[in-house]
Amino acid sequence: MRWQLLLGLLLLALAACGTEGGTAEPLRVTLRSLPTAYVGERYDVRVPASGGIRPYHYELEGDLPEGVQFAAGRFSGTPRKKGSFKLNLAVSDAALSTRTVNFTLRVTDPPPPQLSVKQPGSATDSPFIAVFKLNERPTTALRLHLDLKNLTPDLESFSASDDLLYVLRYNAEKHTLDLDGAFTGVVKGLEVFRIKLTPAEKLLPRLKPVVQFFNAKGEPYTPNPPKRPPDKGEYAFDDLRTLAAHWPGPKPALKAPPKKETAKPDEKAAPPAAKKPPADEPQKSAGSPEPAKPKEKPAPLPGDLNHDGKVGPDDLAQLRASYAFNPGGKLTPPQESVEKKAPPAGDEQQKTGSQKPQPKQQP
Repeated sequence: MRWQLLLGLLLLALAACGTEGGTAEPLRVTLRSLPTAYVGERYDVRVPASGGIRPYHYELEGDLPEGVQFAAGRFSGTPRKKGSFKLNLAVSDAALSTRTVNFTLRVTDPPPPQLSVKQPGSATDSPFIAVFKLNERPTTALRLHLDLKNLTPDLESFSASDDLLYVLRYNAEKHTLDLDGAFTGVVKGLEVFRIKLTPAEKLLPRLKPVVQFFNAKGEPYTPNPPKRPPDKGEYAFDDLRTLAAHWPGPKPALKAPPKKETAKPDEKAAPPAAKKPPADEPQKSAGSPEPAKPKEKPAPLPGDLNHDGKVGPDDLAQLRASYAFNPGGKLTPPQESVEKKAPPAGDEQQKTGSQKPQPKQQP
């Protein structure tokens, strides 16, 4: 009897060693649907199995999206075209048990990022800090329009992400705030900016910014920018994005001095042969100075707006002093010459300064 009991325990232990959870459970596939894939973005999804006896064997039937592969229970790659793809996946274990699951892999255009707003959840008449945070979708730039009816912003309290170069404008008559911003790289999941707002009366804040985001290629996620009143300026949104793309700016390359050839130790350097001037060129008298050659102008640096050979805070200040929030809703300034805008005055304020935005504060 004792040896029979030991044999039974041994068989149970061997069966447990062949299962994923340590118990003799039936084979099953725990993933019931595939997450959506986005064109041009990396896709990596594992199809887990449990129970049964290892190892598992995966067999997939159906056409995969272009750019996506399947191996060892994992979908991976970067899809290149939109579509809906029906797939049949069979998973088998060492005991020849099989489970079959039908999937539909959908590939769509990437959704735009979203900007969440941290604001009071109940009515208040006290000043508060509104915090605008980006979700986990990547972006390189944004154009924002915010209605601030019955709210007065403290522009001096405005604080933006270290990665953001921006131009800010407040229209006190219409109670609107406009912001154009470009990041120095591809970002996601960060606090974009915060600002202090004071209610004119007791109210429940309902801030709903209208935002157009741009992807890693610089293309807009949505076609239409926020509606803004027309204005004029020497610079526009494309200039701001160029400035951010080259921040803090490449330095001009220094040319190496020409190499001088020296004679070998056992040889004497031969004197240079005198050049004969052309027949129609008059002879130069000995000792006459050579005419100075004009210096070649270096190619302008992208983002170097003040032409001082570098890209930095001075260029951002110059851009802010004469910036157009895209007249007529265009993404680029007009081709014809534009009138240089004087510094804002009166009830419309535009934030300027020669320094990069201050680091964000912790909430």
